[in-house]
Amino acid sequence: MFGPIAVALLTGRLVALDSQPVAGVQVIVRWSEQSILGAVDTLQVDSAGRFGGLARDVPGDSVSLVIDASPASRYDGAQLVVPRSRLGDEIRVLLVPKRWIIRRGRFAGVEVTIDPAAALHRAPDFGSFGRVSATRVVGWVPGSFPIPIVLRHDGGGRITAGDSLAFWVAAHDVEDALGGRFFLPWNDTTIRGRIYPVDIRIDRRIPAAGITFVTWDAGGNIFEGSVRFHGSAEMRVAGIVQHELMHVLGFGHTVAWPSAMETRTRRAGLLTAADVAYAQLLMAVHACQQDPLVVGGLTEARRNTETLPPGSVSSHFPPHDITTPLSSRERHPRIGDSPDRR
Repeated sequence: MFGPIAVALLTGRLVALDSQPVAGVQVIVRWSEQSILGAVDTLQVDSAGRFGGLARDVPGDSVSLVIDASPASRYDGAQLVVPRSRLGDEIRVLLVPKRWIIRRGRFAGVEVTIDPAAALHRAPDFGSFGRVSATRVVGWVPGSFPIPIVLRHDGGGRITAGDSLAFWVAAHDVEDALGGRFFLPWNDTTIRGRIYPVDIRIDRRIPAAGITFVTWDAGGNIFEGSVRFHGSAEMRVAGIVQHELMHVLGFGHTVAWPSAMETRTRRAGLLTAADVAYAQLLMAVHACQQDPLVVGGLTEARRNTETLPPGSVSSHFPPHDITTPLSSRERHPRIGDSPDRR
């Protein structure tokens, strides 16, 4: 018995993020913190990821699940704690593949080694490539793509036709690399569905070549954003535009692989195959975590993850040396408002 609810079975499913058959994985259930005879069960997993077994009486308020992956398995193991109140529902745990095959976009067919720790590693003085709120990967509100983009012609700097053309060439190159439609030209900043359009401005007051703000809710869902470029020259550098648009999509910096999101380089690089692989993986995790039955994700595949609270984070791309540390947090309550520096 679990409180007032009688539960006969513990059932669950391992959800492979790459949609491949599950093999070389078993689920170990630790029913209590004390290591006593009969407190641990090992459950077999079928190729669809399903597992199940008789439920035991739980002395505490939670149980521990260990996803035990053999060295030959294509997936990483994981460890997570499931609240007692969830044991009556199917438990769904995301399996992170050790290698990601890019299946769409310019790098289709390329296979990239995946390390959850690398995705969540905070670059010195910067955030991580994969942003996390609590245990949820940050990404746009489901159904938001393509995100409406407004090029603002008011304010301190004028965006010319040449600036606009260069910006959209770079934006389409990001879409071509990632293999999807992510940006849509728009002409006003009123709310569209559940999100606000992202506004793009020239602002000569900023000390960097570009700066991006995104804001997300407690569920890790981004609902607004803003980009500032120092001037026309920066808007015409494809690497700078791509860097900022990746921030718009919810990704941070990294020094874990050759990347357009590197922080310590003097060259504004373009998206790499590793950037695309990790971005596609993180977007897949974010989409799967919209399912209320999912209790595991990227953070469970890598212990002791540093996480970010709901809110707004700025991402800088300095004009000459990409080493400027992250400034103090800024909230951007509505598109069109000036960020309130704290």
